[in-house]
Amino acid sequence: MITAGELLHGSDADFVVNAYLAALGRWPEEGGFEHHLASIAGRPDLRLETLGRILRSEEGKLKALPLSLDATPVPPDQALAAQLRLRTEALRAEMAALRETAGTTSAAPALAGEVAALGADLAALRSEMRERLAALEALIAGRIPPAPSLSPAISVDYVNDLIEAAQAQLGHRLRAIEKKLLD
Repeated sequence: MITAGELLHGSDADFVVNAYLAALGRWPEEGGFEHHLASIAGRPDLRLETLGRILRSEEGKLKALPLSLDATPVPPDQALAAQLRLRTEALRAEMAALRETAGTTSAAPALAGEVAALGADLAALRSEMRERLAALEALIAGRIPPAPSLSPAISVDYVNDLIEAAQAQLGHRLRAIEKKLLD
């Protein structure tokens, strides 16, 4: 279970996406994303209030997903690890749903190659995330000494940007496959 404190780290856009995934179990639709992003733009102090609004929404009440409202600050590494797990689980669920849908349509043979490629991409991403999570968890547990100094290019924001780019690519491919299946 992810905590509110783990959701509060990252960019405003990361927060909105992660809040939707944690509270509603889905990626935000464009309108909701823009609405919540505008409401917290440059105001990290409003993030917890926004999370509460999402949880109290009609959909939030129906979903009632396990989310701890403990907003105790956590180290950035711990927050990133929790956010990576949250997003990876959401991508896995989307892939499973697409596989199930692809198997029940007449377009399944034509999309099998794309689904296989997407599955390979997801497996590679999963492997990379496992390695990163293991390194972060080891760092959190104090099993490895901290690096003497980090390059400014290697920061939580940089890693978030890389993850967002990978997720955007996979999300685009997932939507393309879904569109083909629904057409």
